[in-house]
Amino acid sequence: MSPALTINPMTTAYLFDLDGTLTSVELLPLIAREIGLEESMGELTRATMAGEIAFPESFSRRVAMLSHVPTKAVAEIVRSAPVHRQLLDWVLVHKEQCWVVTSNLDVWIEPWLQKHGLKGSSSPSRMTNGVISIDEILYKQDVLAHFDGFRTVMVGDGANDAEIIHEVDIGVANELVHPAPEVVLEVADYLARTEESLCRLLARL
Repeated sequence: MSPALTINPMTTAYLFDLDGTLTSVELLPLIAREIGLEESMGELTRATMAGEIAFPESFSRRVAMLSHVPTKAVAEIVRSAPVHRQLLDWVLVHKEQCWVVTSNLDVWIEPWLQKHGLKGSSSPSRMTNGVISIDEILYKQDVLAHFDGFRTVMVGDGANDAEIIHEVDIGVANELVHPAPEVVLEVADYLARTEESLCRLLARL
């Protein structure tokens, strides 16, 4: 990804988490529900969002649960996931300044990005004998290296968003789906609990 080649430096770049921020559900539990693994996946996701389990360990375990599910099937579940319509509409109006930053696998979320015409960063995957696995987990704060010279705003809701929210110019914790963990609230500049208030805030930033 080369954002500096897309828009002029010194422009504000709005970065958005995907699960529970642009979508109105957490995606891995949604996928798990569709394939009958809802209970085990849901508990792992809850503990991860609360910061009780380290994200790399949790994410690797959750991907392993889904490793034998055809990637096209997972991608279609993600593509059809319900969204926060008002927030997504704001993003689409400002799409040249907006990027999705998610640790979900590239092959799972690319159709969603294409559907909405959005740019994004994700964890690269690899396929071995029909089994999907993580090539490298995306640590969201690492994408900031691509935004040198930009004023950066990050909106997220999980413990794995804390580091990038801390490092951007303006960090926004959202509670559109669930309470933000303390580790995020400690570093965020703003907290938004509704789509309407979040869109108003983004319009002022």
